[in-house]
Amino acid sequence: MDAMRYFGRGRARSLGTHRDYGLEIVYLEKGALNWHVQGRVERVKAGSLFFSLPWEEHGSVDEFEPGHYWHWVQFGLEGRADRPRRQFGFHPMFGLQTGESHAVSRVLAGAERHAHTATPRAAWIITTLVEELQHPGRHGDRYLAALGRLAILELARCIETGPAAGQGDDASLRRVEAFIPRLRDTCEQTWTLEMMAEQCGLGRSRFATLCRQLSGDSPLELVNRLRIDRAKGMLRETDASVTDIAFACGFSSSQYFARVFRTFTGLDARGYRRKHSGS
Repeated sequence: MDAMRYFGRGRARSLGTHRDYGLEIVYLEKGALNWHVQGRVERVKAGSLFFSLPWEEHGSVDEFEPGHYWHWVQFGLEGRADRPRRQFGFHPMFGLQTGESHAVSRVLAGAERHAHTATPRAAWIITTLVEELQHPGRHGDRYLAALGRLAILELARCIETGPAAGQGDDASLRRVEAFIPRLRDTCEQTWTLEMMAEQCGLGRSRFATLCRQLSGDSPLELVNRLRIDRAKGMLRETDASVTDIAFACGFSSSQYFARVFRTFTGLDARGYRRKHSGS
């Protein structure tokens, strides 16, 4: 069907930089991913919607991020899709009138971010839409058209509404948000959940909840992710041995480093270095 020609669900080893044929909406059910749009990196967490417009180049920053699961659909637009537009129309199947289409398109084109917290409705709509596209049920195209229209409108709502009330201006959330860059700079140090929570003046459970909300990772997963990010840079840019890099990044043993590195990248450290050295 031209209105929603491309769709799917599952996971991938990588998502190279690309453009799509229409508006793409991705619902990330599990995991957390670092994606860029036009070079700007955003963290896409479980329970998020991520959208892109057909003239926007986007893709994954990392080679491999296991544990994720997504549902995605591309929605056809009217007119040219090869250059930026502040307002545009959608495929006639969705039944959006001109004024309604332009209002929604201005919200999408004017959004500062591409990853947004999904409402329970949005999660249901996208997952159900993909299921129906893969296995059409009764009422066929009429049911798909209704779901497609709802998906577009619910995305606009998610962008306009922002985080749930009380989340965006929560002082505790801001303290955790300010702490994460400091953690990146000191990730080689020994960090426990108690130590991180204390730095933010929070209890362990509250800190862990807010850390996952902001980063998509548990606190200890985040420490390991930051350590592996640093290790990848050292593997690309230095001749230091893998063992020296492991200890420099805060790992207690080269064996543990090897296990964590493969978990986050899908490669062993030497294989990663060979891939990025061109040898």
